[in-house]
Amino acid sequence: IMAQSKGTDVVVIQLLDQALKAGLTAKYFMFDTWFSNPHQIVQISQRGLNVIAMVKKSSKITCEFEGKRMNVKQIFNACKKRRGRSRYLLSVPVKVGDPAEDGAQIDARIVCVRNHSNR
Repeated sequence: IMAQSKGTDVVVIQLLDQALKAGLTAKYFMFDTWFSNPHQIVQISQRGLNVIAMVKKSSKITCEFEGKRMNVKQIFNACKKRRGRSRYLLSVPVKVGDPAEDGAQIDARIVCVRNHSNR
C-alpha cells in the first residue's frame, strides 16, 4: 500500500503512528489542504481521531453525496445556500473514502464558510 501512496500520506501516517505509540493522545487531528485527501482522512479516522481539514476544490477529489460521487464544487452548486449574514454558506453530510481504494468509507461533513477578508 505504501508504494501506491503519495509521499506526504506515508510520512504523515508514520509520524502519527510514532506519536500515538509514544503515548501522545489527542481527540482531533487538524491539517490544511496540502495533506487533505480522502485516503488520508480515512486512515487517520481509523486510528480513532476526529479529523478537521480544509478540502481542496479539485475536480479529482470526490465524496459521496446523496448516493453520487461528487467533488466539492458540484456539492456546493447542488445545494441551497444559506443567504444573508450567516457564517456558514453550507453544511452537508457526506461519505469520505472509496471502499475499493481506501478499504473503508466514513461519515463526514462538508462545511463551507464565508471568507470575510475576501468577499
